[in-house]
Amino acid sequence: MDAHEKKILEYKRKIISLMRSREHSSALKLYHKTFTAESPADPEFLESFYIELNKVNMHEVAFETLQEATAWHPDNEHVEELYKNATGIYFDNLVLHGNNLLFERDDKETKFTESIKKADSLAREKMREENDKILAAIVHKAMETYRKALELREDSVPALSGLMRCHQILGENELVEEINARIEELSPALRSREKSRQELAREAELAEEERKREAARELEMEESAVENIRKLFQEKKYHDVIQQVDELHLSYRTTVPLLLLKARSFAELRRFKAADQTIIEAEQHNRNINEVLEIKNSINETKYGILCKAADVYLHKALELGLSLGEGHFRKAQKCLVKSLEYVPENIDLLDKLYTTQKYLGEREDSYKTKAMIYVLNKKYVTAFDRESSASLCFIASFAYEGEPAIINDFRWFRREFLLTSRAGMALNCLYIRFSPAVTVSAAKFSFSRPLFRTLLYPVRLMIGVLQQFIC
Repeated sequence: MDAHEKKILEYKRKIISLMRSREHSSALKLYHKTFTAESPADPEFLESFYIELNKVNMHEVAFETLQEATAWHPDNEHVEELYKNATGIYFDNLVLHGNNLLFERDDKETKFTESIKKADSLAREKMREENDKILAAIVHKAMETYRKALELREDSVPALSGLMRCHQILGENELVEEINARIEELSPALRSREKSRQELAREAELAEEERKREAARELEMEESAVENIRKLFQEKKYHDVIQQVDELHLSYRTTVPLLLLKARSFAELRRFKAADQTIIEAEQHNRNINEVLEIKNSINETKYGILCKAADVYLHKALELGLSLGEGHFRKAQKCLVKSLEYVPENIDLLDKLYTTQKYLGEREDSYKTKAMIYVLNKKYVTAFDRESSASLCFIASFAYEGEPAIINDFRWFRREFLLTSRAGMALNCLYIRFSPAVTVSAAKFSFSRPLFRTLLYPVRLMIGVLQQFIC
């Protein structure tokens, strides 16, 4: 096996692997990049790829893929057989999809009729107009589906019957007569003897009843599946919930209740990105928008609570370590706080903590903006950082000048206005706060320590005095 063959074999394995891990778009992209008319896929791999596409109900893609492959292998019976099967499955899927759309239309019409009864007379006409537009859009979508099916098999009675019903709903009687005549020509039973219109109508009625019974059976199965999956969720088997929802959606139509259970399971597993994607999918179906919003808000509340707790942990750790060792923790706390404020932008406690991180990280402009927001919410609010700056943390100065609050306040002023406005000053202040309590406790044992500290701090006092005069 040469290098090129090895590379192709590797691509084949990767394509199948991507399909099985549900990365369908990546698999298709790699398939079209790897195989062309000049370098076609072999029939054995085409069969494997076709099977994987059918597993995830990508029938249209399977049909188009094998249609292209017949041009690559014009005389290959195996490829022709695969193409024939793909065409049949795609055709049946189109007819089924059209029937489901008409069922959905009937279902919505029933619900709309009930909702109109509850509305006042002024709103009824407007509601009726909007409802008619929605129902007509579904019928046109079904018509397009049946027409695609007829492009594959123009003599298909099921597809023609579905198309005829669409025209009946829209009141297009001439087209109904034309399609009905075509059905009569194609019907094998009508070739031997003519059936009356009453018999045809009876057949259509029986077919409609069978379709409704089938739909009711499917609905019953869906309700049973939802109940079973809900029990798994209550038992906290979240991985099983996700797996079973995915398996059910491969065989049955996608339902919002199952998507919401899947989203809640992702949230419980702290896989919030996947939960958000599932919520978006549920919103696209929009079967029960209020329930979707309720679950979405619940997930956001969970995310908000986790972010707040994480911010507290990181900030506490950062303050313990100080700026030099705790900078990474300050930044993590800040990131969590910013995300938390996206949910509750006027939470003054979160803004207070964000202001603390910004001050320690030396982000002066951002800290001014945050403090301005705090001021707008509460003019009398004093931030934790400012309270700390005014608190009795000048341990050595407080010990040396005990009973002289004016001098102690001068030292606090110096720390607040100069040390805490620069990264170097904050680092120095962190070291001071860490070691000065132990120094003062030891010094208190000696009577000469207070005069000694006053002597050592005297040059600093002079400097503070000069700075105060200069600034004033």
